[in-house]
Amino acid sequence: MKSINILSFPLLSSTLSLVAFARSFTSENPIVLPTTCHDNLVLPEVYDQDGNPLRIGERYIIKNPLLGAGAVYLDNIGNLQCPNAVLQHMSIPQFLGKGTPVMFVRKSESDDGDVVRLMTAVYIKFFVKTTKLCVDETVWKVNNEQLVVTGGNVGNENDIFKIKKTDLVIRGMKNVYKLLHCPSHLECKNIGSNFKNGYPRLVTVDDDKDFIPFVFIKA
Repeated sequence: MKSINILSFPLLSSTLSLVAFARSFTSENPIVLPTTCHDNLVLPEVYDQDGNPLRIGERYIIKNPLLGAGAVYLDNIGNLQCPNAVLQHMSIPQFLGKGTPVMFVRKSESDDGDVVRLMTAVYIKFFVKTTKLCVDETVWKVNNEQLVVTGGNVGNENDIFKIKKTDLVIRGMKNVYKLLHCPSHLECKNIGSNFKNGYPRLVTVDDDKDFIPFVFIKA
């Protein structure tokens, strides 16, 4: 009778496990290790409703695709010298509208070229006719009340936003995302909405599930 080396069984089992693990991660399902830089990691592109990648410097409408909601727009609700309220249209007579176009911009050129990619830093800037006094008051930021307003600066690391894909399925819509405010050295916060002083404002929210879905439409 041949003897059996029982010590070979653990080795064989481990080998089979590694083979199975490796086969489960093909090129269609790669392992992406955490990284602090994007040198060797190409992040997915962000797409508009036509299926085209968002591009730096192009104009888009940011829209909440949920029933009863609408596009994001700029308005003056405080009799200020420059309008700075970032609001959301709704299916209510006083809040109907087509939205204000925005552009995504960067502090400087990057390896991503002119394409906007998931979870990469961008600045959001309204593309709107304005006076010489207000020409520098169109970049989004978050104020001390956690309201999204304008008056930010391209290059200010506290005015950075990022775009993240969601798993939401909304009839007639594709490529549904959420926006995050990602100030330097602080945790990103989702952008949600809240009625403040009678207006549907964009705000930052602490709950990871409490966010507004957005789609991007070429303007």
